[in-house]
Amino acid sequence: MTNKKQIFIIISIVVFILDLIFVAINYYSSLHALNITLLDSLQEKQTHFNHTLSMVYRNMLQISEHYSQLNEYNQLFLKGKKAIKTEGGGKGGIEAQQARQMLLNKVKPGWDNMTSHFKVRQLHYHIGPGSLSFLRVHEPDKYGDRLDNVRNIIVDTNKEKVSRVGFETGRIFSGLRGVSPIWTIDPETHQEVYVGALEVGTSFEQILPIISNNYKTNLAVLLTKQHVEKNIWPELIQEAAQSYVQSKSNIDYYIESSSSKNLKVILSQINVPYDFISERVGLIKMNGQYISTFFFPFRDYSSTKNNQLPAIGFVLLWEDVSELIIEFHTNIIINVLFALIALIIIEVTLYLLFKHEIKLTNSAMFDGLTEIPNRRYFDEYLMLELRRAKRNKQIMSLLLCDLDYFKQFNDTYGHLAGDDCLRKVATTLTSNMKRAGDCVARFGGEEFTILLPDTSLNTAVQIAERLRNKINNLKIPHADSKINQFVTISIGVASTETIQKADELLAQADINLYAAKNKGRNRVEYEILN
Repeated sequence: MTNKKQIFIIISIVVFILDLIFVAINYYSSLHALNITLLDSLQEKQTHFNHTLSMVYRNMLQISEHYSQLNEYNQLFLKGKKAIKTEGGGKGGIEAQQARQMLLNKVKPGWDNMTSHFKVRQLHYHIGPGSLSFLRVHEPDKYGDRLDNVRNIIVDTNKEKVSRVGFETGRIFSGLRGVSPIWTIDPETHQEVYVGALEVGTSFEQILPIISNNYKTNLAVLLTKQHVEKNIWPELIQEAAQSYVQSKSNIDYYIESSSSKNLKVILSQINVPYDFISERVGLIKMNGQYISTFFFPFRDYSSTKNNQLPAIGFVLLWEDVSELIIEFHTNIIINVLFALIALIIIEVTLYLLFKHEIKLTNSAMFDGLTEIPNRRYFDEYLMLELRRAKRNKQIMSLLLCDLDYFKQFNDTYGHLAGDDCLRKVATTLTSNMKRAGDCVARFGGEEFTILLPDTSLNTAVQIAERLRNKINNLKIPHADSKINQFVTISIGVASTETIQKADELLAQADINLYAAKNKGRNRVEYEILN
C-alpha cells in the first residue's frame, strides 16, 4: 500500500509539474507573441519615422535647389561675398550690409509665404570655404559668425560643391536640412564662379505632430547634453532649460521635440543605455494605462557619415497598449483556470483509480494483517527478479525467517497479542530495507521471507544478522520462550551464487532455517549446496 501511495504521489506530482509546465509554456508563448506584436508595431512606427524623415530631407533639398537657381538672389549673395572680402571678413562693412539687406528684402516676402504654407523654418546663406554665416533669413540680426566646427554639412558642401541632406545642430536651431551649392556668373569676369551654400531646414517641432497623427503613436527626439551645449549659443541654452532632462544614467538630455507633455514621466520610468539601442519593448504603467516604449539611436550628418562617431541622441516611441495587455491578462487567467480544473479532474480520477487498485491489490497480493506482500506476491516477484539477475549476471540472495516458539507465544498471550507481534516484526523488517528492490513478504504463519536483489551471500548474512538484532531489540516479552525472555527470530540464508532455480533457492533457505532452529534458534545459518 505504501508503494501504491508513493506511486500515486509521484504521478500526482508529475501531473502537477506537467500542468505547471503547460501553464508556463502557454504563458511564455503568449508573452512572446505579445512582445512580438508590440515590437512589430513600434518597429513599424520606426520605419514610418525614417520614411517621413527621408521625405522631409527630400523636400528641404528641393526647396534649397529652387532658391539656389534664382540668379537675382545669387548675384546679391556674390556681391555681399566680395564686399566682405574687401572689408576685412567677418560681418564685413557697409557694402556687405547693403548687399545683405538687399538680399533679405528680395528673399523674405517669398520665404514668409513659404513658411506659412509649408513646414519649413530656416533659410541660411553660407560663404565658403568653411562656413561663414552671411544671412539667416529666419534670424536676420544674427550673421557674420563662423560655423566651421559646427556645421560640417555646410563645410563639406562648400568643399565638394555637391548637394547634401542631414540633421545638424547650429548656433540657434537644430534642424533637418537640405543644402545646395550656389553658382553664378561674375559680372566682372563673365565667368561662372562658386559663391557658397544655401541651406533650407525645418525642425522636429513641425514634423513630429504630423507623424504622431498619421501613425497614431507618440514620439520624441532627445539630444545629449554634450552635443547641444557644444553647438548652441550659451544664451539660447539657458532659454532651453525647461527642456533639460536628467536621466538615470550619466548621460543627460535636452528634449529637441515631443508629441506629448508626458515625456518626462515616461523617461523617469525607463533606462536608456549609452548606445541608445533598445533590445526589446519596454512596458510601463502610467495613470492606469499600459504604455509600450521603444527607442533607437539618432544620428546627425557627421555621425551618419562616420559610423565611428557616437549617436547624438535617440528617438523614443510609445503608445497606449492597455487593451492588448488586459486581453493578455484575461487569457492567462482563463488558461490557469482551465489548467486548474483539468488538474482537479485528473487528480480525482487518479485517486479513484488508485483507491480501487489498492483495494484489489491488497486483497490479492498483500497480507491483510501486516500489510506487506503475501506469498503470492513474493512468488511472482521472485521469478521476476531471478530472470533479471540471470540476464544481468547478478547475484541474488534470499532470507527465510521464522519467529521462535511463536505457537507458545500465542498460547500464552493470545492471538491478538500474536497479531500485534507479527505486525511489529513485519514493520521492523520492512523499515530496515534500504533499497526499493528489496522485498519483505509474509510467507505464512510466523514465517517471513526477504528477497535481496544484487546482493552477495556475505552481504545477505550481514543483513540477516542486523535484522536478527533488530528483532531482539524490540524486546517483545515471551515468557514461554526456551531461549530468551523476549521474542527472537531464526533466519536461513540462500544465494544464487550456486543455485539458479527458484524452488531450489527456497528449499536451500528452508534447510538453512531449520539448521538455525536445530542449532539453538535465534541465529543465522547459510550453508551452501554443493
